Amino acid sequence: MSCDDDDVDCAEVLDRVYAFLDREMDSDGTLTYEEIEAHLHDCGGCLSKYDLERAIRALVARSCGCDHAPDELRMKVLTRIREARVQASDW
Repeated sequence: MSCDDDDVDCAEVLDRVYAFLDREMDSDGTLTYEEIEAHLHDCGGCLSKYDLERAIRALVARSCGCDHAPDELRMKVLTRIREARVQASDW
């Protein structure tokens, strides 16, 4: 996926969307919150995927109440999602 934003790569934005949603991005020299926000403002494709993830999280939050997944389970799920994305991008 690409858009008119030459400064930010869509794949990088979508790879960091979970950390962005959780406000858990690290300061490892990659994209900042402001850069992702600006990209989402300008890129309809990334905004659609972000909105879908945000809606799913809201639905899960309403359905699960205050129950939180254990950190180990959360990391396993995130790892599997990343692996699935890599496999899908190889197609």
